[in-house]
Amino acid sequence: MLSMTGFGGANTRRNGYLVASEIKTVNNRYFKAALRISDGFSSLEPKVESLLRTKIDRGTISVQLKIRRDSEDSRFRINETALSYYLNRARSAAAGEGEGVPLGAIADYFRLPGVIEEAGESEDADAAWEAVQENLAEALEALTRMRAREGNEMAKAVRENCDALAGRISKIESLVPMVSERYREKLLERVSAIMQAHNLTAGESDFIREIALFVDKSDISEEIVRFRSHLEQFGETLKSAGPCGKRLDFLTQEMFREVNTIGSKANFSEITYWVVDMKTIVEKIREMVQNIE
Repeated sequence: MLSMTGFGGANTRRNGYLVASEIKTVNNRYFKAALRISDGFSSLEPKVESLLRTKIDRGTISVQLKIRRDSEDSRFRINETALSYYLNRARSAAAGEGEGVPLGAIADYFRLPGVIEEAGESEDADAAWEAVQENLAEALEALTRMRAREGNEMAKAVRENCDALAGRISKIESLVPMVSERYREKLLERVSAIMQAHNLTAGESDFIREIALFVDKSDISEEIVRFRSHLEQFGETLKSAGPCGKRLDFLTQEMFREVNTIGSKANFSEITYWVVDMKTIVEKIREMVQNIE
């Protein structure tokens, strides 16, 4: 499991280029990349973003990429075609006069138009890509290690909270028989007081029917079953190797919905106590899973 929060960086010297990078990630429902690349290398942005997508599923990714030539001389290159042209013309002219080309004059050819030329931006970027690719691979590896450490710690905390929820739902289940019994006692007490005050009588069937209606309305057995199902699915999803944050977030919402329904249907103070406690725990889990990829 990977956290969406992390940092990674690297420094690389390769093929005449020095590359330094910093990658920071924070949580986001979608993939969003913010790239800052040295002037003259902006054409690399699509390649950089494509490389990031192979390692990061979602989140806000801030990348600072500094690229410079290892030597300023490397920004210039020899146009071998132009140089060959001048040398061949010189040889032909010298051959016609029966003389060889003076080797000491070779430096003069580099001063001729078109022999030494400056690399264009796209050529420079293409030449630097191998170094950039190696650098980003190292930075992303460091980023992934940090995200994995944080993700594992987060998963441990989430599992502990899930265990707490399992214990709470068992406590609520043990209180279910008391709901109808407590209602029966209160109903009998109130009706008896009214009947005595007005000299009325009521049959036992009337009480049974009223209690039956209440038990049906306050039955939370289905909600308990569904909550346990969501909790089990949550635990299985935590074990998955790939991105699972969106599914965990959905399951958290469903658990909160079931807990809320249990509280409103049961209408029993002891159960309400545990419902409030469970809502607090589910909210803690929700905050954590929102930072899981």
